[in-house]
Amino acid sequence: MNFIAIDFETANEKRNSPCSIGIIVVKNGNVVEKIHHLIRPKEMRFMPINIGIHGIRPAMVENELEFDKVWDKVKHHFNNNLVVAHNASFDISVLRNTLDLYGIEAPEFNYICTMKLARNFYRDLDNAKLNTVNNFLGYEFKHHDALDDALACSNILLNISNELEIKDINEISRLLGVTIGTVNNSGYTPSSTKGRVYRTSCREEVRSCRNILDNFKPGAFENEVVVFTGKLSSMDRSDAMILVRRLGGTVGTSVTKKTTILVTNIKDIENLRRNEMSNKLRKAVDLKEKGQSIKIIDELEFLNY
Repeated sequence: MNFIAIDFETANEKRNSPCSIGIIVVKNGNVVEKIHHLIRPKEMRFMPINIGIHGIRPAMVENELEFDKVWDKVKHHFNNNLVVAHNASFDISVLRNTLDLYGIEAPEFNYICTMKLARNFYRDLDNAKLNTVNNFLGYEFKHHDALDDALACSNILLNISNELEIKDINEISRLLGVTIGTVNNSGYTPSSTKGRVYRTSCREEVRSCRNILDNFKPGAFENEVVVFTGKLSSMDRSDAMILVRRLGGTVGTSVTKKTTILVTNIKDIENLRRNEMSNKLRKAVDLKEKGQSIKIIDELEFLNY
């Protein structure tokens, strides 16, 4: 099986603001090349929520090449190849919109979404997120690092291929009911889910946050008012909010004088510039400097609290 797996990280909400790309080249079912580039976005505007997800900051890319120069280095991997991505609608959209931004003609290739494949193949999993599926497969990686995410994406397709004992992507597409998308200079057709779906069962029990809450210390968040900022990687925010309430705490939607804990998805908070902070984090820092007793903790500290 030959393909490339890709992953983009973006600086802001625009699909033409890539700040990192990871590419994994697979030939005959083996990873033969790993490619990673930081990218200087044409518009140097980084949103705090994006920084919180991938950790890339303006200072880290200000001396890097823009996309058009990076594209010259990697475009040969795309031509007439199979491209796979997890939540491919996002990554293919980033690619197409950024090519348009620079006036570059799109290459011609087929693509397929491993999130859709995983959702139809590993049907007993709670969700088809990249980390959920790879945790189930026993594969460890650094989530939201473009190269690691691309490698984790390739791991999913290779595992599905090995379990089915099928190397032909067209046959895998047919069995799992996920169509192969196309991209060319005239436009694109999406990789979508439809048709008859192959059914399979998980090899082990996968439990959601709601099923393991009883294992935690009952009063861990008693008298605490907890506010979240940024996207968590270990669980959905709704599950985290349920966890706090079940453990005796209160969940706030904004940082106020009553807030006692702010949970952020950024690890090295002390190195953040003010313009790289979310509004909630800025307010928490200001309140703390004024003497309010408020703890600012990252996701790992929250889980270990």
